Amino acid sequence: MKRFALTCLVALAALSWSNTAMAQGVQTGIIQGTVRDTGNLVLPGVTVTVASSALQGTRTTVTDGNGVYVLRGLPPGIYTVLFELAGFEPLERTTTVELGKPSDVSAALGVGGLTETVEVTASTVASTVTATTTGQNLRYEEINSLPAARTLQGVATLAPGLTTNTPNAGQVTISGAFAYDNVFLVDGVDINDNLFGTANNLFIEDAIEETQVLTSGISAEYGRFSGGVVNAVTKSGGDLFSGSFRANLTNDKWQRQSPFEKVRDIERNDKLNQVYEATTGGPILRTKLWFFGAGRWLSTETEATLPTSGVPFTSTNEEKRGEIKLTGTVAQNHTFTGSYFKLARDAKRVAFGFSIDPKVAEEPSFPNDRWVAGYRGVLGSRAFAEARWSRKSFGFRNTGGTSTSIVDSPFIGLSQLVHFNAPYFDATDPEDRNNYQLAGSLSYFLTTTNAGSHDFKGGVEIYNSTRTGGNSQSPTNYVFIADYATNAAGQPLFDANGFFIPVFEPFASEYELWLATRGAQIDIKTTSFYLQDRWQAGRNLSFDLGVRYEKVRGEATGDIVTVDTDTWVPRLAASYDLKGDGRYVAQATYAWYSGKYSEAQFASNTDVGNPAGVFAYYVGPEGQGRDFAPGFDPDNYVIYTGSFPTANVFFDSGLSSPVTKEITLSLGGQFGRGYVKGTYVQRSMSNFVEDFYTLDGGRTTVTRDGITFGTFTNQIYRNSDDPKRDYKALQFIGRYPITARWSVTGNYTLQIENDGNFEGEGTNTPGISSVFGDYPEAFNESRHYPDGRLNDFQRHKVRLWTTYNTNLPFRLGNADLSLLYRYDSPLSYSLAASNVPLSAVQRNLLAAYASRPSNQTLYFGDRGSELFDAAHLFDFGLNYEVPVFKSLRPYLKFDVFNVFNHRKLVTWNTVVRADNTSALDGLGLPTGYTLGPLYGQATSTANYATARRWQIAMGFRF
Repeated sequence: MKRFALTCLVALAALSWSNTAMAQGVQTGIIQGTVRDTGNLVLPGVTVTVASSALQGTRTTVTDGNGVYVLRGLPPGIYTVLFELAGFEPLERTTTVELGKPSDVSAALGVGGLTETVEVTASTVASTVTATTTGQNLRYEEINSLPAARTLQGVATLAPGLTTNTPNAGQVTISGAFAYDNVFLVDGVDINDNLFGTANNLFIEDAIEETQVLTSGISAEYGRFSGGVVNAVTKSGGDLFSGSFRANLTNDKWQRQSPFEKVRDIERNDKLNQVYEATTGGPILRTKLWFFGAGRWLSTETEATLPTSGVPFTSTNEEKRGEIKLTGTVAQNHTFTGSYFKLARDAKRVAFGFSIDPKVAEEPSFPNDRWVAGYRGVLGSRAFAEARWSRKSFGFRNTGGTSTSIVDSPFIGLSQLVHFNAPYFDATDPEDRNNYQLAGSLSYFLTTTNAGSHDFKGGVEIYNSTRTGGNSQSPTNYVFIADYATNAAGQPLFDANGFFIPVFEPFASEYELWLATRGAQIDIKTTSFYLQDRWQAGRNLSFDLGVRYEKVRGEATGDIVTVDTDTWVPRLAASYDLKGDGRYVAQATYAWYSGKYSEAQFASNTDVGNPAGVFAYYVGPEGQGRDFAPGFDPDNYVIYTGSFPTANVFFDSGLSSPVTKEITLSLGGQFGRGYVKGTYVQRSMSNFVEDFYTLDGGRTTVTRDGITFGTFTNQIYRNSDDPKRDYKALQFIGRYPITARWSVTGNYTLQIENDGNFEGEGTNTPGISSVFGDYPEAFNESRHYPDGRLNDFQRHKVRLWTTYNTNLPFRLGNADLSLLYRYDSPLSYSLAASNVPLSAVQRNLLAAYASRPSNQTLYFGDRGSELFDAAHLFDFGLNYEVPVFKSLRPYLKFDVFNVFNHRKLVTWNTVVRADNTSALDGLGLPTGYTLGPLYGQATSTANYATARRWQIAMGFRF
């Protein structure tokens, strides 16, 4: 049976390949529906014609024997739909096609020439109600009117089922998944950072036409994620010339001081920062060839206070972005697109959000671009094809330090996660994170007499991600783990040269010696096939039946095979239309998602971005300062473990990414001009990628470049179902236009459960394993990997906004007023002490190991047992424009964030320390803890809700 299914998919792929290459990243929408007469009998043979300013020419189809029609590949926009059949009155209706969604336009035609009154109707149902996918579509016009961030990540945060409590900036978590495991698409191009899953800035905000956020019930067309998909499409021009210019003005002085800054009397920098955006588009040949171009320029300085130290630091960012896009219809219903985007960026910054020392500043550059070429076309009356090729490149240059003096090594805090003394990473070790993609699909509309109408879509995708570089952590090769000297209040002390004063503690402080291999490269290729059938089984019942197959193989320098596996994932959905008119719909979905094959995990047995490391603890005399020579002398350290990826790191055969299994139940209804939909989402994860340090795993003696570093315990990566992550939530989304000018939109997410014992990621460490399965004789669940609330747990999240448009008298223009309410319930944290030394009991239990850890993170209670505080924030926006000449409209936009200046402390320092005077457990570990000197206090401005700030944008549109 499996062989037969695979043969069918291969045959389908071959058919689609003859016309294309493959397809992830839907860039268009669908109009579909059923046409009946006024007696409720289906009407075959009705000609359905759609037209829009977003479409080159018109598109026409004919209803099948069941009265059903489908028009695929329609660019998002406003469409007129014309129904015509001899003997019946023609009917025209208007609908909005949304990105990646079906727009349901059904009609009832009256017989022509009758004298009596016959009601002739066509219904357009909200696509959110009928779509089996949970999420939200946000168009440019709506985002532009709101006081909200316009980046892909910023737009995505407005959707339900999504939180921003992530280990690294720019990430999002979707439906309880890993923050690094989402897909960001722009015009079909995967613009993800290969490791962190953040979106490269390969877009211009004013050029984005629409953004779709998919959080559950996602079809087989999408793969390589366990979280969700953020899919954006840019503008394409049109038969009329149009464009815009926008100047975004910000100033650090326009933001109120946080309590953290106020108590330190830190004044914000009074400097105007300007970001300029421009777009233009129009016809080269009307209805045949359009162009669109956009640019973005910025030069900013941002004054901030570094965490913990409170030292002012000014970061700079110089950036230029440019895009050109062509859309051409060479023959009716055959359209080609092509675009190129380039980003050049130079910056001055600190590497991490936990960097606390201005001495660690770096001045990197980040070359970045994307290419894409695509085709979509109608092949006969029932077939539709799409194809696309794309490439994305992203590089790091001059990132990190250059000094090779050991005293200029970076330091990471021992008691808490902080970075000081010198830049992290190595400027002499450049890195690239690239990908290319081939995608194609073929759709076919099949009519049957007894089994309803079937809209089949099959496709193939070849996606290759590449990473080069050794990821050198420091130009000295050393990273030290030590605290810094403080005064009685816990504030840092500085030496005469303004450096933090490192403190070297015997049997506590450590060094990491990193031995990077420059120029190493890994390629991970994912070849996917999918088949999706939208089956209209009757007037009330429809199904979406899909399956996706993914074959993954990774190869690295040294002829190392990192991964060689395959996976099948089903994507199934059923919809029941309660009244047969699309207004009230009940749905259920069942889906599996196979996570991305990130180099963060699947290069762990290579030298690519994964330097060999030796870890040692300090045994020399106690002392402090950069001039304390014993602290920097490697002879005063004892090696306790090491990781040599090509020597003592091994992958089990068939190692594969985690699998998420999801069930959703939803009920949606259209009420008058508005709609509301509620969805229950349940997810569980299995097949985790976990490493194991066990006696059965063996040991390896490592010799490198003629130096024998010692004998080390092997690290073996396996798939395991024993770790746990479970997610259950209710998600509600709704919209209601109170009047033609006033509307209310919102969503609410209630997390019923977001629990587990496996985080799987951390600050600057996406895709990491846990201590589960490591040294099982000395580590246990209650103290080292307890169950409880995960780091992205958030019980309640509300996003509610209203917009009101008013026409001013005497041709004074119009104004859009908007108000956005944001409620985020408290985040959770654990009572856990880091860098706790092994007890004598543990050392005895681990005596048979060749190498062992020197410390551990120790939990006191359940994971996520504690809660921070909540934030209620209101943002206000005013957008005023006035017509001047023809379509020229100058405008002014004024936004105020956190209108009521809610500056509540919403997170705080959570450092606790093991109380060695408390009772000991069976492992000889303390069961009690003491609070750190800064526990419960703010250590940075980021611990507070962002204080009230305002910004201005001005420009014109035409």
